[in-house]
Amino acid sequence: MIRFSLLADSHVGPEKFYEGQIRKLSRHSLTYLSELTGDIRTIHKPDFVVQLGDLIEDSSRKQVDLDNYKRGLSQFSGLPMPFLNVIGNHDQIHLHNVDLCRLSKVERLYYSQDIAGMHCVVLFSSSVEHTDITIDAGQRAWLTADLAATDKPTLVFLHHPLDEQNLAGNVWFEKYPDYCFVQERKSVREILSASGKVCAVFNGHVHRNNVSTIDGIHYITVQSLVEKVGEPDLCSRAYTMATIDGQQLTVDVCGEDKAHYEFALLKPA
Repeated sequence: MIRFSLLADSHVGPEKFYEGQIRKLSRHSLTYLSELTGDIRTIHKPDFVVQLGDLIEDSSRKQVDLDNYKRGLSQFSGLPMPFLNVIGNHDQIHLHNVDLCRLSKVERLYYSQDIAGMHCVVLFSSSVEHTDITIDAGQRAWLTADLAATDKPTLVFLHHPLDEQNLAGNVWFEKYPDYCFVQERKSVREILSASGKVCAVFNGHVHRNNVSTIDGIHYITVQSLVEKVGEPDLCSRAYTMATIDGQQLTVDVCGEDKAHYEFALLKPA
C-alpha cells in the first residue's frame, strides 16, 4: 500500500480583490501550511508529499516573491519523507526559472523520481502572465523517453489541468479558459496513454475538485488550500490524502470542501 499527501494553491502573499471579493484567503496560508506539515509528520506519515504549485500569490516586486517563496518552502523543510515541488503560474510572474530551480534545489523544473515502488513525474507547465500555458516539445520528448525507461506504475503531477473539464460556474476560469488549460494537453495525454504505465494525474490551479477519466487514466483536480468556500470568510483549508492499494486508488480531499473518490487503476501498483 502506498500513501501520499497533496496540497495545492497555498498563495502565500498579498490578498487581492477579484470581482469585488477577496477569494483567496492568504492570511491563513502560512498557519495552515505549518499545521498541515505538522500533521503530516506526526499523524498522516505518508510515503511522500506533493506541493502542486502556486505556493505564492505574486506581489508587485520580485524580492517580496522570493521571500514569500522561501517562507512557503520552509514549511516543508525537515519532512522525513520525499517532497515533490511543482511550479504554478503565480510562482512564475516575478521569479525566473533559474530562481525556482535554485529555491526548489532541482536542476530543471520537470523531473522524475521513483518513490515507494511508484514512478513519480513532475511536469512544468510554463506560463506568461498567467496565460500561454505550455509544455513544450523538448519537455514532451523528455516525457516520452522517461516513461519508456521505467517499468513502474506511474503518477504524474503538474499545476495546470490536462483534461477537458467543464468550467461552467467556475469564478476564475469560466470566462477565461485560456488561463486554465495546457495548450498541448491532447499531445501530452497521448504520450501518457501510449506508455500504458500512468495510473493517475494530479493538478491544482482550478480552485475546485474535479475528476475526468480519459483513456483509462484518472485526471484529478484538487481544491486550493485557501479558497473562500462560504460566507463570511470560510476557508477551504483543503489538503488531499491518496492511497493506492493494488488496483484501487482512493482520494480524500479534506477540509471545508470535501471530496471522496475511488477508482480502479489502469495498471496495478
